[in-house]
Amino acid sequence: MSTAVARTEERTEERPPEREGEWAEALGLTLVPKSDFTEFLGHLGSAADADGVNPAFDPRHSLLSPDTSFWIAAEDRDGRIASCIAYRTFRTLDVRELIRTMRVFCEGPCDQHSGTLDLVLPEEMPRVSGLLGFPGGLWVRGDFRGNGLSEHMLRAVRKEALGRYSLDWEVAVSFKKITDSPSLRSLYDFEYVVPCFDGFFPLTRRVERMALQYSSRAHLVRSLAGRRRASGASGVPGVPGENGGERFMARVTR
Repeated sequence: MSTAVARTEERTEERPPEREGEWAEALGLTLVPKSDFTEFLGHLGSAADADGVNPAFDPRHSLLSPDTSFWIAAEDRDGRIASCIAYRTFRTLDVRELIRTMRVFCEGPCDQHSGTLDLVLPEEMPRVSGLLGFPGGLWVRGDFRGNGLSEHMLRAVRKEALGRYSLDWEVAVSFKKITDSPSLRSLYDFEYVVPCFDGFFPLTRRVERMALQYSSRAHLVRSLAGRRRASGASGVPGVPGENGGERFMARVTR
């Protein structure tokens, strides 16, 4: 992973015309971008109903710097966190290698992080390379659930990421049972989803079926502008409309 490069010249044309944070104000929330992942770890480590922290967003296991990663806290009127979501970047020649070596999950010491994965990605899948965005750690406090806050937070973190980084792609790796949920497919709106792994997964120490979700920069811009296209329409291997959910955004180890 290397230092991300800001693309300030595209901020105006790529961001939707809607006023940033308008929905947050309506819910009595303030969006606060942050760079200290020790604080992120501390919050999710003690938050009610949280699944824990994905090691990709855990500073004990991954290289997280202000230049390459951030998280957003939605704070209520009392200054308490009502929701949070994180974002980081990887620079790679091929996402396959990032997943095969499990560096997408854990760059530093992880007890179960050893060996490599035998992937089942389609051979005809394009090379997903360059600067990759990787969202995760989505959590919503119980009293704020059921009002669309998950979707708002995902859009907010993607808008912020497009403003900060010259992203080539956005990717996520999730358990297949999560990507089979129609409601989560619609929520996360990844451009393509393909089978990724089927076998013993060292981080959970059991057999897992996993999928790779990926979107081009152009798709991200269209999605944030409200111009969604049918997933998989370009003929690139993908399962139409499949996406991940809050649990893939949370914990890899269980």
